[in-house]
Amino acid sequence: MTSKEFITITVQKISDEGILVFPDNFLPPCETAPFKMPGQTLILGNEFFGSREVLTVDGSLFGHTESLSRAKYLVYAAGKKDREIDIPVREHDIEIVVKGYEKYLDTILKRVEKEYRSLLPEGKNANHVINEVFRLLNLKRL
Repeated sequence: MTSKEFITITVQKISDEGILVFPDNFLPPCETAPFKMPGQTLILGNEFFGSREVLTVDGSLFGHTESLSRAKYLVYAAGKKDREIDIPVREHDIEIVVKGYEKYLDTILKRVEKEYRSLLPEGKNANHVINEVFRLLNLKRL
């Protein structure tokens, strides 16, 4: 098996199992508020005096957040490309949702790495393979 074949098989297997959707599958029972989104991919920007930039992929400023957790929440939620999302009102709930999602992503990451090393013990490009699997699944770990 080649790395390319491994990527194809792994992406198909994970897709068939079903990928949990952020934030829908990670929101605890909590108060939320609607939040307007750009309907496109977002990325983390720089930190300025305690606030974090959130940018569109073309580098345009989408907005500033008061915390890294809120910025990550917006970046992760933008993967759905919805025009409006629900965001928890309390900062503590945002942190719980983000940590839960990142734990889920880490589980996928570790699983892919373990399977890669098991099936291709001589493979030297595990990081590239994992990145490619995440890219094809439209997953991002910040």
